[in-house]
Amino acid sequence: MHRALFGLAFVAAACSRPAADPPPNRWSDPRLLSVLEAQEHRDTERLCAMLQDSAAVVRQAAALAFASVQDSAGAPCLLKALEDSDPTVRSTAVFALGFVADSAVVEQMAGLAVNERDSTVQRAYLSASFIGMLRNGMLKDPRAIMYYFDRSVGHERVRAADALRRLPDSLLKAIAADYLALFASEEPVESEAMLVRGLGKVGSPDALKLLRFSADADKPAVILPSALRSLGILQDSQDDSLLFRWVGPGCIGQAAVEGLMSREKLNAEQCLSAAIEEQDVRTRILLLGFAVKHGGTIGPGARAIQLLSELDTELRSPFEKSAIIEAGAAATEHFYSNQDRRAAIVDNGLPAVVRQAMLAAEIASVRKAMMVSRFASREAQYARLAEVVSTAIGSGDAGLICAIAEMLQEEEADVIRILLPAAVEKRAFESRLPIRDLEAMILLHNAIAKRDGLPPPWHVRPAFNHAINKEKLRFLKQGQRYLISTSQGDIIIATDVNDCPGSSLAFDSLVTAGYYDGKYFHRMVPNFVVQGGCPRGDGYGGMPWTLRTEIGRKPFSAGSVGLASAGPDTESCQFFITHAAAPHLDGRYTRFGEVVEGMDVVWRLGVGDRMVSVRRAD
Repeated sequence: MHRALFGLAFVAAACSRPAADPPPNRWSDPRLLSVLEAQEHRDTERLCAMLQDSAAVVRQAAALAFASVQDSAGAPCLLKALEDSDPTVRSTAVFALGFVADSAVVEQMAGLAVNERDSTVQRAYLSASFIGMLRNGMLKDPRAIMYYFDRSVGHERVRAADALRRLPDSLLKAIAADYLALFASEEPVESEAMLVRGLGKVGSPDALKLLRFSADADKPAVILPSALRSLGILQDSQDDSLLFRWVGPGCIGQAAVEGLMSREKLNAEQCLSAAIEEQDVRTRILLLGFAVKHGGTIGPGARAIQLLSELDTELRSPFEKSAIIEAGAAATEHFYSNQDRRAAIVDNGLPAVVRQAMLAAEIASVRKAMMVSRFASREAQYARLAEVVSTAIGSGDAGLICAIAEMLQEEEADVIRILLPAAVEKRAFESRLPIRDLEAMILLHNAIAKRDGLPPPWHVRPAFNHAINKEKLRFLKQGQRYLISTSQGDIIIATDVNDCPGSSLAFDSLVTAGYYDGKYFHRMVPNFVVQGGCPRGDGYGGMPWTLRTEIGRKPFSAGSVGLASAGPDTESCQFFITHAAAPHLDGRYTRFGEVVEGMDVVWRLGVGDRMVSVRRAD
């Protein structure tokens, strides 16, 4: 009797025991860790074998891994996986194929799609085929893009709108009536915002009318910056007042500034008045620069120069200092001399962003002087610019070398030969470290190839150099939240550990080490991204290691958090947050998280705003 009661009590206790907590992320499954290991080492052969595994969860993970590896040698394996019995495996294999398929594989996918019966996999075929055709230059007919636009929803419709607005001006003008007709329907905000970007190319009276309507205060914030930037391109002076009305800090205000920047001619008095009323220092500097540029050194231009000089003695932020250097470039004789600028370029004690501004101002000054020597020989014409290039490269600063290499790539081959002779080229590579200075080396090799009449070089991806700590990964939960306290307010993001484990773990490690505390947002492109986390502050810095590019299924929509890179597998510590959908980033950049609170703060952030602190939020 006592034994029976004891047995019942044991059963009751066992039944009341709480269930085990679910694993924090999918990497608690050792089978998937093997897939991750193959993905990190870019082991295509091993991943192909895993597509034959008996477990569908392993086959699906291996298929997704190919989206990150992006090795065309894996295409045959992925094509075979399209016969898999599990629709999840098939749709994932189709997704990965979109990023590696050549034109022949795209055509094969079209044939296989006809026999697919699962609706989810059919949609995956449609999306992946469109991406593959875009990548391979197969979408030259605007009607084909229109066809996809009409049959798509959500992010895929935005992708089609993006493809339409990127068409050459001549093609967009040729389909102007059809393009403008798209605005007659009730488009989702993200699609409409993307289409608005193309109106500047259309340039017709009806397009201008639509842009002015889109710049109305009642329109959603995601549409307004696109309208303002396009209005600037169209050069209609009656829209100047509209642009000035929106000028200010943050995404929308800086879109208006960029619209004004596109103007060939502005009223200098209007620029000066707007500057005097503007409270944001950096925006005020930009407006004063416009007054100097369009007013010269008399009247409102002279007053702007005086105000810039007064501001110059008060500024403390390196980003405000760099802005005033750039603004003063229009009146160089009233600001820094060529000697001052060249001394600053090689001064390691100055902030990197200030040295970059001094370099840009010196290049602008030299190019202005070159206009009077345009009938001289090529060598004589570019002699002073060659001195600037030599000075910047001689500084040994990787960021300045990057800036020079970017400039060189825009020149003709014969000019690059003058600006980058063998002796200067040799100095550029001295003391360069393969990982720390990776971007500088890539950009230099591109410029050298153009100089020597060679095709763009094939850049070998960095070797695997930053292993994932599997023990730490076990405890990092999917959707881990982080509080980013900025000078404009708080933002909370959540990371996607399941699809981007290495990136999420690296970000978590940097956060817990306090790395991001005090770092700046050094870049903001209105209606695109705000970016920060550079150790130099000018966008050319990184860690002594690189991360593998990790591609998950989630696209770059508004509020996506991604890692900056200089190419595949070169990600590090810099991250960006998107203002709006950016489908051209899909499959190219790691999207490792998203904003869950504080998107209004993201829109307010500008160049020079600071991360006060970044901490785990839960």
